[in-house]
Amino acid sequence: MKIVFERSEYHLDRLSELLTKYPNAAKIVDFINHWQQNARTFQFQTSGSTGTSKSIDVSRTQIVASVQATTEFLGLKKNQSALLCLDPSFVASLMMVARCLVNDMNLILQRPSSTPLKEFDYPIDFASFVPVQIYKMIEDGTIGHLAKIQNILIGGAPLSSMAFETLAKIDTNIYATYGMTETVSHVALMPVKGEYKNAQYEVLPGITLNQDAEECLGILGTVTNHEWLQTNDIVKLTDSNKFQWLGRRDHVINSGGIKIHPEQLEKFIEGYIFTDFIISWKPNDQLGSECMIIAESCQVEKKVLDQIQSIVTQNFSKYHAPKSALFIDEFIRTDSGKVKREATRRKALDLS
Repeated sequence: MKIVFERSEYHLDRLSELLTKYPNAAKIVDFINHWQQNARTFQFQTSGSTGTSKSIDVSRTQIVASVQATTEFLGLKKNQSALLCLDPSFVASLMMVARCLVNDMNLILQRPSSTPLKEFDYPIDFASFVPVQIYKMIEDGTIGHLAKIQNILIGGAPLSSMAFETLAKIDTNIYATYGMTETVSHVALMPVKGEYKNAQYEVLPGITLNQDAEECLGILGTVTNHEWLQTNDIVKLTDSNKFQWLGRRDHVINSGGIKIHPEQLEKFIEGYIFTDFIISWKPNDQLGSECMIIAESCQVEKKVLDQIQSIVTQNFSKYHAPKSALFIDEFIRTDSGKVKREATRRKALDLS
């Protein structure tokens, strides 16, 4: 394995020189050094999107199992090149490094940027991006460069339908990822092909799924130390190894006794609102809670809200229909771009 950074090559015995040029790569270098020393346990930091970020211990066996599953699924090979253009402190970044270490691949390291391919001409076989980078590449016209990359992962937050449909037209292998720090990166990949409404995740080799009484996903495999990991993700199992993600149990809104999945509604009305938005809630004396829209940077016009209320009532129920729309200048997000829903909800209500 070698690392390429700003056209200079660094072998694993020259990592101190890399740090001199790129101090922010300290976590990557620390991970590599521990790996080379045959460390058995590593510390990963959770994202904090559903609570306080925390550090968890991950074993070398779990990391290798995750790498091997991804390698088998994507057909990664020795001496291929992997582009790392994410924040070096992300778990996704450390796992990209691990794939290169285990498979003896070359790591093309780049400072994080919203336009990572704009002036990039180094041949790469494998890359990982977050949605905000994809949106910017669509905006600036560089999205076609993805066709030069054999395998692409996109994770950290859900893809919009517009981005999905744009990516689906590109002739290469693009996957949206499903996973969490506790599963040591992704455990399922969604091919970005066909229609957005029909998209579903396929689990990696060695992963077993089940559901609890509330239809939340359970995961078992070497990546979970052979113990069932119960998630808060509500899914529809379409096969023993495929599922559609519907939303999170801790995001469910109870309005008049009706359980509402905000992510499902967001997907349904996405074509009506041309800015980032979420479905959230506010107290209602009679219903307990009522749905509302929170939009980022611009207000939702009344006629648009009326249209949304009508179409949602027809297809779901009157309880699902958002009763109002608020807007704030900027959502509160994690470093990977995932919206912190409860913090954003409180901010919107405080400003209303």
